[in-house]
Amino acid sequence: MVGPARSQAQEVAAGGVAGQEEADEELVRKAGAGDAEAFDALVTRYQDRVYNILARMCGSAEEAEDLAQETFLKAYRALGTFRQGSKFYTWLFRIAVNAAFSRRRQEMRRKSHETGHLDAAHDATGEGEQALRDVVPDPGNSDPAGRLEKEQLREQVRRGLAQLEPDHRAVVLLRDVEGLDYDAIADTLSISRAAVKSRLHRARQELARILKGLRS
Repeated sequence: MVGPARSQAQEVAAGGVAGQEEADEELVRKAGAGDAEAFDALVTRYQDRVYNILARMCGSAEEAEDLAQETFLKAYRALGTFRQGSKFYTWLFRIAVNAAFSRRRQEMRRKSHETGHLDAAHDATGEGEQALRDVVPDPGNSDPAGRLEKEQLREQVRRGLAQLEPDHRAVVLLRDVEGLDYDAIADTLSISRAAVKSRLHRARQELARILKGLRS
């Protein structure tokens, strides 16, 4: 269903965002009525974005693949709860983010049981590095010194994001990587618009502090 992380899928159909949302609603309506091809079309449209956000949140390609499968399965089973007039991608992202949060809680409980304490931070694996290319632009064909500097910065950002609390990491990724507006993030995370702004401000401050420490 999903594969390696690819470029962020921010482009919309020729009809614009409104046209895309209307097309989503029609596909959801058909899928809810038992049209398997309609749901397949939704999966094709959003599988890369769902995979990418999960890869950035959990830092593991294998885990992101597993959670993406889980997300679409849950979405299919819950189509009857989708409110027409809502944005399908925020509803889908909410399922994905909640799946990642749930997996994180399970891991913390397991580690707590095994070690008797909670880890201070979740250390993302190197597999998540490719998924972070949208946070720091790819070095491209710049000079060797420039490429090295940007690669080091990308590694620092990866490590910094891994040290953020899951809810802070999620809001940074949804805003600064996925490009969702405040209302869409509020809908995705089931919090108020004001809470999104406050959480994003604190998350950015914390990330800046972490990155400063990594560079010192």
